Amino acid sequence: KGTQIIDADGLFLENNDTIAQGFTGQARMNPRVTKAVGHIALSFSKEDAPRLNNVVMTQIAREYMERMGIKDTQYIIGRHFDKEHPHVHIVFNRIDNNGKTISDKNDMYRNEQVCKKLKARHGLYFAKGKEQVKQHRLKEPDKSKYEIYTAVKNEIGKTRNWQQLQ
Repeated sequence: KGTQIIDADGLFLENNDTIAQGFTGQARMNPRVTKAVGHIALSFSKEDAPRLNNVVMTQIAREYMERMGIKDTQYIIGRHFDKEHPHVHIVFNRIDNNGKTISDKNDMYRNEQVCKKLKARHGLYFAKGKEQVKQHRLKEPDKSKYEIYTAVKNEIGKTRNWQQLQ
């Protein structure tokens, strides 16, 4: 809903049912995998919006998938326009075209590294600090980390030494 499909492979895009059937059919090649469909959102800074058209966003999303080891499988890249910042959603089958599982091991760590490399490679905006983070939208564990950061930042100027801060 509210999504523009900007790229896809291995699926019939006639409607949501044909897309789901495609994912389900391929997932049956490896029934041991309980979470057969992966989802990743790639969000960009609103500062980059003027240069992020569908072609550029597709290129970056494909490069992201390649670096994350998401290849030889069904996928859809959908662009949303519901936020102030440009973003795409990648939905992919974790069962590749040969019935092998696409690993999600260490995804969080690998994702961070891949995103930093892609930002640098494509000259995308790097935020200078934590002030622009929309803390109300964070989920755990990041929510707690930012609460601690904010508490320390608010108190550090009022103290003279480590013991007072504690």
